[in-house]
Amino acid sequence: MKLPNRKSESRYFSSLFLYSSTLTAVIVLAVTYILYVNFVHIEQKKIFSYSEESLSQISSSADAMLENAKMAIAQILLDRDMPKVFYQSETDPVETKTITDRINLIGSMPFLHSVYLYNGKLDLYYTSTIGLQKSAYFADQGIVEIMNGYNSDMNLKPITRTIKNASTIGNMDYNVYSFIYYETSGSGRGSAIILNISDTWMKKAIATMDKSQSGGIIILDSDGVLVSSIYKEQMLSDLSHQAFVQDILHAGEKSGHFIGDVDGVKSLVTYASSDALNWKFVRYTPYEVAVKEVDKMRNRTLQLCFLLIGLGLSLAYLTSRRLNRPFAEMLKKLGVQDQAIRENSYKAKQEFLKQWVIEGGSFPPSILQKRFESHEIKLNFQEEVRVLLLKMDRYKDICRQFEYNDRGLLRFGMMNIALEIMSRHAPCEAVDSGDDHVILLFHRPQIEEMEHDIAQIRQEIKKYLKFSVTSAVSRVGEDVTLCPGCYSEALEISRFRVFAGWEAHLDADQTSEAMKRSYRYPIQKEELLTDALMLGKMEEVKLLCQSILDSTEGYSYKDLNLTVLRLFFSINMVVDTLEKASGYSFGIPFNEMFAHLAELERLGDISDRFMEMFRQIEEKLGEKKSAKYEELIRKIYGIIDAEYRKEDLCLDHIADILNMSPVYLGRLIKKHTSKSVTDYINEVRIEKAAEMLEGSERLISEISSETGFASTSYFGRVFKKIHGITPNEYRQKMRTAASNL
Repeated sequence: MKLPNRKSESRYFSSLFLYSSTLTAVIVLAVTYILYVNFVHIEQKKIFSYSEESLSQISSSADAMLENAKMAIAQILLDRDMPKVFYQSETDPVETKTITDRINLIGSMPFLHSVYLYNGKLDLYYTSTIGLQKSAYFADQGIVEIMNGYNSDMNLKPITRTIKNASTIGNMDYNVYSFIYYETSGSGRGSAIILNISDTWMKKAIATMDKSQSGGIIILDSDGVLVSSIYKEQMLSDLSHQAFVQDILHAGEKSGHFIGDVDGVKSLVTYASSDALNWKFVRYTPYEVAVKEVDKMRNRTLQLCFLLIGLGLSLAYLTSRRLNRPFAEMLKKLGVQDQAIRENSYKAKQEFLKQWVIEGGSFPPSILQKRFESHEIKLNFQEEVRVLLLKMDRYKDICRQFEYNDRGLLRFGMMNIALEIMSRHAPCEAVDSGDDHVILLFHRPQIEEMEHDIAQIRQEIKKYLKFSVTSAVSRVGEDVTLCPGCYSEALEISRFRVFAGWEAHLDADQTSEAMKRSYRYPIQKEELLTDALMLGKMEEVKLLCQSILDSTEGYSYKDLNLTVLRLFFSINMVVDTLEKASGYSFGIPFNEMFAHLAELERLGDISDRFMEMFRQIEEKLGEKKSAKYEELIRKIYGIIDAEYRKEDLCLDHIADILNMSPVYLGRLIKKHTSKSVTDYINEVRIEKAAEMLEGSERLISEISSETGFASTSYFGRVFKKIHGITPNEYRQKMRTAASNL
C-alpha cells in the first residue's frame, strides 16, 4: 500500500481543517442569526409582558380611585346632615356652618382636591374650599358649565379638567378628575355631589411603574385625549391624530400590543382598557432601546465568529499536522454551545408556560399543540387537568434573607421537589411565576393520591429548603386549554391564606362559599371608632378595630382588602384632622404603613399592625398631654413665687387666676408633684423667711407678716416643721456659723 507523502498529507490536513473551519463558521453564523431573531422576539415578549403587568397595576390604581370616589360619595349620602342641602329651599346659617365643616372633613382625604355639594333649587354650591357660592360667582366656572350641560352618561365617570387658581398668590392651576353623582328632583334642576380627585393619584401610579429612561406611560380617554401623564404640560393634549392612538381606539380587543410609530419613533406599544372609567392605558418603548442589548450580543458574537475564522485559517496553514488540539478545542466549543442551547430551550419553555398560564396569553388550540410539541411538554392535550399552586410563607423575610437570583434558585428547588413527587402518578409540568409561588400542571390523579402527594411536597420543601409553603388546588379542567382559568382560580384560593394561616392546604370546596357571600361593611362601627379616636379613647378604638377586622372572616379576600383600605384611610383622615386642629404633628409614616399592610400574609398580622399604629398614636397623645401639664405646673409655680407675700394666697385663689376647678387643680398638682398647693406655698414662704433671718435684723413678727403668714405662732410651727428648729434658733445658728469663718 502506498502511503501519501508529506506534501499531500499536509494539503489533505490543511484542506480538512479549512473545510471544517469554514463549515463551523457558517454554522455558528447561522445559529447566531437564528438566536438573534429568537432573542429579539423573546425580548419583545418580555417587554410586552412587563408592560401589561405595569399597565394592569396602573389600571388597578385607577379602579381604586373610582372605588374611593364611590366610598366618599356613600359617606356623604350616609351622613345625617349633608344630604339636607339637596332639599333646602333657603339657606340656614347654622346648617350651612355644620355642612361646611362636614365637607371640609371629607375634603381632607389625601386624594381629594375639593368637594362640592350642589343645590339645584337654590343654584348654590357648598364647597370644601371657599364655603357657600352662587353658581354665577363661583370661581370654578368649569364645573358650572359641566352641570349646565349635564347628562346621565356622565354619572360617576371621571371628567378630566383643569381648575383655575382663583388665588392672587401664585398662578398654579390644578388638574383633577371630577366624579359627579347627580339626582333629579321633579321637573326642576337636580342636586349633585361633585368630587375633584387630584391628578397626583394617577401621576404617582405612573411614576412608580415608569422608571425607564426612555419611552413612557400615558392614559387616554375614548376620544384619544391624554388624561394623565407625569408631564403636566401634556395634560388634555389631543393625540387622536397619531397613528398608534388610532390603532388603539379602533382595536377590537380591550388589551393588546403591537409595533408602531410614536412621535415618529418605531416603538413597542402595549395598551389595556378600563371599562369602568372608559380609559386606555398605554406604554411605549422605543424599538431601538428594546433590542439594544440583543444587538450588542449579536455584534460581539459576530466579532467572535470572524476572529475564529481568521484564527482557524492561520492554524490550518501553520499546524496542519497537529489537528488534535484544534479538534479538541472545537469539540469543547461545541459542548459549550450545546449547553447554552439546552439552557435556552428550558428558558424558552418556561417563558411560554408563564406567558400562556400565568399571564393569560391567548393561543389557538392548533398553535398551542404545536408549542407543546416544540417544547416537549409532557401533558396530554385532551385529558382533564388540575393546577397546584405552592406559595412561599413569610415571603418578606425570604426577600430580606436572599437576593433575587437566590430566590429563583429556591423556586427551582420547589419545582424539582414537586415534579419528582407528582410525576409518579401522572404527567406534570412546573412553571416559575417569578414571584412568591410556583405552579404545577398535572392530570387528575386519584383524590387520595393527590392529597398525600401535596402533603409530602410541603414536608420535603420544609425539610430541604427550610421554609414552609401554603398549597392551593383548583377544580378540574376538562382539558389542557383551561389551564389559565384553573391557575386564576388557584391564585384566588391561595389568597385565603390570610384567614387559614401559614402551611395551610386550600381548595375550592373550602373557599367557594366565602366567595359567594356578600359582605356588608360595618359603617356604624367605623363611625364609633373615628369618634373614639378623636376623643383619645384608645382602648375603645382597639376593640372596635379588631371587631371590624374579625367581621371579614368567612368572606372573600377582596372584602378583607377593601375593609383594610377603608379602615386605614379613615384612621389617617382622623389623625390628619387632629394634627390640623392642634398644630401638633404625630409623625406617623402612613405611606410606609400602608405599603407594609399590603405585604402581610395573615389576618392576625394585619390586626397587630393596626394595634402598633394605635400604640404610636397613644404615645403621641400622652406626650402632648404631659407637655400641657408641665406648662400648667410652671404657671402655678410662677403665681406662687410672685404672690407668696399675700395672706389670701391659696388653692382657690390660684384656681380663679387659671379659670379652673380648685378640686381638679389640687388633684392635678398632687399627682404630678406629690405635694399639695399649701405645702409648696409654705416651702416658698419659709425659704424667703430664712433668707431674711440670715441677712437682716428685722423682728421675727415682721418677717412672719412679710412672708404672708397670718400669725407669728403659725409661722414658728411651720418653720420648725421644715427646718427642725425655731426661727430664733435658726438665726443664732447662722450667726455662729458666720463668726467661725
